[in-house]
Amino acid sequence: MTSKTVADAENIYARAAKLEIDKDWNNAFQLYLEAADTFLHLSRTSNPGCKNNAAKALERAEKIKQHKRDLAPVSVDHFTQQHQYAVLKKSSLINAYRIPLWTSNSQSSASSTFHDPDGQPSLGSVSPSSIWKRPTDVIPAASLSSLPLLPHDIIQNIVNDCSVCASIAVCIQHHLHFNSTLLLSSLYPNNGDPSIGRYELKVLVNGDFRRIVIDDCLPFDEHDKLLGISTGPKNQLWPSFVEKAYMKLMGGYDFLGSNSAIDLHVLTGWIPEHVDLQSASFERERTWSRIMTGFPRGDCVMTVGTNDKTALKIHDVKLLPSHDYAVTGIRESNDERWVTLLDSRLCSPPCECLTNSASGSCPRVLDMRWDDICASFEGLYISWDPNLFRDVNTFHGTWQPENSEDLPRASTHHLRLNYKQTTTQINPSEVWILLTRHLRDTRKTSEYIALNVQEDDTILGDFEHVALNSNYTNSTHVLSRVKVDQRSGSLSLLACCDGLSEEVGFTVTSYSSIALSWDTEIPPPCYTRKIDGMLTSKNAGGNCTHPTYMVNPQYHLHVHDASTSAKAQVTLTAHSARDLSLNITAVWSQGERIAELTQKEVVTHSGPYMYGHARVATHLAAGDYTVVLSAFEPDQTGKFTLKVESTSRFELKSIPQEGAGMYVKTVRGEWDSTTAVGGSRQKRYQHNPIYELTIPCASEFGARLQLIDRASGVSMNLSLFPSPSVNPQKCVASSGPYSDALSGVDISRRSIAAGKYYLVPSTYHAGILAQFRLIIYSTTSGIAVTLRS
Repeated sequence: MTSKTVADAENIYARAAKLEIDKDWNNAFQLYLEAADTFLHLSRTSNPGCKNNAAKALERAEKIKQHKRDLAPVSVDHFTQQHQYAVLKKSSLINAYRIPLWTSNSQSSASSTFHDPDGQPSLGSVSPSSIWKRPTDVIPAASLSSLPLLPHDIIQNIVNDCSVCASIAVCIQHHLHFNSTLLLSSLYPNNGDPSIGRYELKVLVNGDFRRIVIDDCLPFDEHDKLLGISTGPKNQLWPSFVEKAYMKLMGGYDFLGSNSAIDLHVLTGWIPEHVDLQSASFERERTWSRIMTGFPRGDCVMTVGTNDKTALKIHDVKLLPSHDYAVTGIRESNDERWVTLLDSRLCSPPCECLTNSASGSCPRVLDMRWDDICASFEGLYISWDPNLFRDVNTFHGTWQPENSEDLPRASTHHLRLNYKQTTTQINPSEVWILLTRHLRDTRKTSEYIALNVQEDDTILGDFEHVALNSNYTNSTHVLSRVKVDQRSGSLSLLACCDGLSEEVGFTVTSYSSIALSWDTEIPPPCYTRKIDGMLTSKNAGGNCTHPTYMVNPQYHLHVHDASTSAKAQVTLTAHSARDLSLNITAVWSQGERIAELTQKEVVTHSGPYMYGHARVATHLAAGDYTVVLSAFEPDQTGKFTLKVESTSRFELKSIPQEGAGMYVKTVRGEWDSTTAVGGSRQKRYQHNPIYELTIPCASEFGARLQLIDRASGVSMNLSLFPSPSVNPQKCVASSGPYSDALSGVDISRRSIAAGKYYLVPSTYHAGILAQFRLIIYSTTSGIAVTLRS
């Protein structure tokens, strides 16, 4: 992708200004935003003066927005170079330290002695009597040995960073067996210059390789012993400098702990995989087969970790709780499978292996059967060489829950990854997807992430529902391994977060031996409207099997003609507290309130009632619809938010309740043995309950008849007659044909003159004994209602 220049940005701004003069508000608004984005990107990289031009472009866009309220929505292309760089730039601040990208200019000091301007990493309560000293002032120069390190040379002292010690130990093991520079090549300069005392550690963190700068001061105790990692008599210092740089990144030497897969992803860029050995889905044989193939070839390094309750003795060696052990070897012998572990903690008293590598066994080295490993440890932490995969794709994005109007949407991000296999590939190919949460404050443990990967969108389904039901972890990484057996297709990815209180970045990386590419098609922008409401005792009508369904909140949705297609893409979403089950239903109508739900009138619905969430996506032709939001039971009340998104313009208005703004009078009555005479065909119609209405002046009038207790198959009618008699031939208003609707029957709102009238409720069949309710609406107060004897 070609980078835009200042001239390009100025040209975009000029085109926007011309369109504004021509009153092409939509295109002018979009070009001003594009110009602002381009100027901002240029100000970050090469031309700080562009920031003022960006502000001017945003000011013009804001003016247009204030002048034109119905602007077309603007699409956001998250795959642009500017957007990707902006995410990485925002993620440079970690634990109040600025950790710049490795590609940025290194501001090396030319002074004789370098002092880290950020100060020394916090020691917390590790050692109150610690002193920061330069090693050259404590360790004689002759003792700065250049002897090659062995894994058991790495010694953990009082700092609680067993995972870092194990990580360094397995990297040394890899170097010895495969002559690699794993981790050794990350520290610059590799040998250091004691006269300057400045080191840089290249780390992969928050989406890209970055630079951590430290000086060569290290924490010592009062006896001039290192508090952190040491290498015994060999006195090699590079592990201590790696540790110090990593502790600076993680917030200090008293950091909360980690695992080696996370540590090595930062220190080496290798792919982290956490295998839960105690999970019901753990595959013991398949895991052994994988590591037995990869480990001897140098494709992976490993550690194992105990949980916080472990207190076991294996061959007289006590396993420590919450402790990481380096895996320095695996083998199969006489039909038995063995794993060699190394504990980086110093023996007490120190054993001979520190001074004599040719000595016999060391109590820090433990051989265990694979079955014992699976039974005794909580996790297996594997780091895989990314060079195993020919194709790597990376995307940087942000979750923005802070001050978001739509928290579930702001906490998810959907991506699509297209793949294509060659005709020579026979077996299914495996694609690895890694989701990494960017660090901001490493002390926080309440930030959770989840990753869902499916072969297509129809399987993944409703993104927000999937997010609510995902398995979350407070780890910074989630790895998903998916096999694809089709020649071509796409993977649908949903990156989710929970517990975030502010904007935070993330990175999704795909690894595979087949051709992969992001689907960069920008979804059509949507017009959006959000309405906050509340289900109360007056409008919580429950589901459609209740006669009170009609009182649920209803909205008139008017969809305008779509400009690009015959139908608009419309998404209806509702959110509430998680103890409130919701449903959204849209029906054909003229935008009027509906009293009864019939299947043939339903356009779309959100399916079964879901706690805290309901969503439906559909295509709607231009026209008018009624949207009903309901809880499952009438007594379920609480706040809700209804959001409508559409690719076409639309209006959304609340439909008033039946009789809204009118005086209401409710009368209870019944059909008993003398008045349950049925409809007019029974020829005793005049013996039904008759209510005399006295209307003092011309008014708007309406009425509804409902059964108090539900009874199936009871068809009713409500009719209004002028005084002085009940004559079916002179009926002035009626609810229409007899109906057994759950919500009852009604005389729709109409004008009525002053005078006396008779209101007659009746059932179609005679002999039906039941209690009923009459609800009478009018725009005039003082209507008298009396039952004729």
